[in-house]
This record gives sequence, structure tokens and C-alpha cells, in this order.
Amino acid sequence: MKMGWIVVGIIALLVAGVLVFGRGITARGTGTGKAMQGRAANAGDVDLFLEPYRTQLEASRRPLARISLEPMAQDDPRASKVGGRPYWQEGKSVPTGDDGRPLYLLAQINFSEVPRTLAGYPSQGLLQFFIADNDHYGADFESGPGPEVLSVQRGFRVVYWPDIAAEPADIPVPSQFHQSPMLPHDPARPRRMRFETDEESLSVSDYRFDKLLGGNAYAAVEAFAATRKLDADNLFDALWQRNSGSGHKLGGYPYFTQEDPRTQGPMELLLQLDSDDEMMWGDVGVGGFFIAPEDLAKADFSRVMYTWDCH
Repeated sequence: MKMGWIVVGIIALLVAGVLVFGRGITARGTGTGKAMQGRAANAGDVDLFLEPYRTQLEASRRPLARISLEPMAQDDPRASKVGGRPYWQEGKSVPTGDDGRPLYLLAQINFSEVPRTLAGYPSQGLLQFFIADNDHYGADFESGPGPEVLSVQRGFRVVYWPDIAAEPADIPVPSQFHQSPMLPHDPARPRRMRFETDEESLSVSDYRFDKLLGGNAYAAVEAFAATRKLDADNLFDALWQRNSGSGHKLGGYPYFTQEDPRTQGPMELLLQLDSDDEMMWGDVGVGGFFIAPEDLAKADFSRVMYTWDCH
């Protein structure tokens, strides 16, 4: 029995280590485990590398609302939160996947609680994100890549209530979660969202960052590192840490552990939920919902793209 608890403790420490130290390790060149090929990069080196692109990066700055999550002593169906029981109105069919099974509330946003600095977002109403408890958390990775496929709401649903004055129906958390816990969160343990206004420039994860740096950001890092006898992997990691785009947030620029599935087009980040001590997208991954700005301005959430990836 004691040995079992020791194993559990070791696993917990390993997961914590990944959360703290693993966020800069990507498939794009960092964290390879190779011996350093030059000196370690510092903040000044990152500044010098970014200097030729500073004007474009400053022009890309946009507002966002950073999200912090805290336990809820009592679930509130109208609150901005992750998990829990959704706000729903009597007489409306609850969201189900293509297989007919109920979907789980991943998150909901009450726009009366969101800072007014987020341009284009509704000023009232409640936006909900439901996902399936399957191997892909409701995302459709089997029909092919790209925003068009990932925007078809088969294993997920995005629901917008313009008016939530009506009393909520009693919608319980689907019971099969306890038999099939294939979700990034525990829907029976809701966490309230708190919002803080911020702004950020284009993230390294965003496909447009590669374009800004001539088509291949890592190649640009390698070339710069060679001129200053820096380790290229270390410099790229420092650049990533400077502007990864990670964290829970509304708006801003996305974070990906792998590649941005968008290569062009109008989709911008709507909501991002990252891995933390109580939410885990696969192997310390991140989930994101994207929308065209013109659809957001019309409060039309029928074409929201949903994707997630992990290390």
C-alpha cells in the first residue's frame, strides 16, 4: 500500500515538472536535448532578434481578457465558469453529439462579467461550449485538417443565449462521466472565471509569426544565433517564453503545442483554455475556439472552429 502511494507521488511530481518547465518545448526545434551549440540567450538577445520586426509586432497588439479560475462553493448556472451545470431554458433540447449522447459543459461566458475592452464581443447574454467525452474531446480530427472541418459541430456545440432572464431549467451533469472520464476537466467540480484586461502582440504559435519572419521563424532564429554565437534552440525557447500566447483567455492570439491548423482565412481566437493543475488537454496541451470577426460581430456562433493539441 505504501509503495502505491510512493508511485502516485512520483507521478504527481513529474506532471508538476512538465507544467512548470515544459511549456516552451515545442515541435519546432526547442527542447531537443542536444548539447548547447553556443552560449545561452538572454532577454537582450531576444530584443535584438525582434528589433527588425518591432513595428509590425506593435501594430499587431490587440486586447484580451485573461482568465483566472477559482473553486465554486456553490454552482451558479448563470456564472462564467469551467464545468458545472449549464444555464438552460425549459422546453429546449439539451446539446447532444452525433451519437445522440449528451455533451458536457466545458465552459460558459456571461458577457455581463467580461471587460468592455474586448471589441466585437457581445455586451450581454451567455455563450456556452459543450464537448463530448471521447478520445478527441469532441474535436473532429478524423475528417481531415483545416478550419472548414473543425467548424462542423458534430462532437461539440457552441450555444449563445442573448437573454438569460428566464429561470434556468434543472440540467444535471451527465452521469456517464464517472464511467468514461475522457474529458480535459471534471464537469462535476465547476470553477468560476475571473477576467482581467490585458493586451498582447502576435504569438510565436500563430501561423502569421512564421510569415512575419520570412516564412520560417526557426530558420530566422538559427541565422541570427549564428551571427552572435548563440545556441539556436535556447534562443528559440527564450523567444517562445517571451510570447507563447499560453494561458486561459478570451481573445488575443493562440498558443499551440504543435502547429496552427489555420494557414490563412479569417478565424481568430475566441476562447482558449490551457492545461493547469485541474485541467489537462492530453499531454499538457491546450484547447481553443476560433471565429471569424464578422460572425462574432453578429453574435453568430454557428461556424466556430474547435481544436486542441498536446505535446
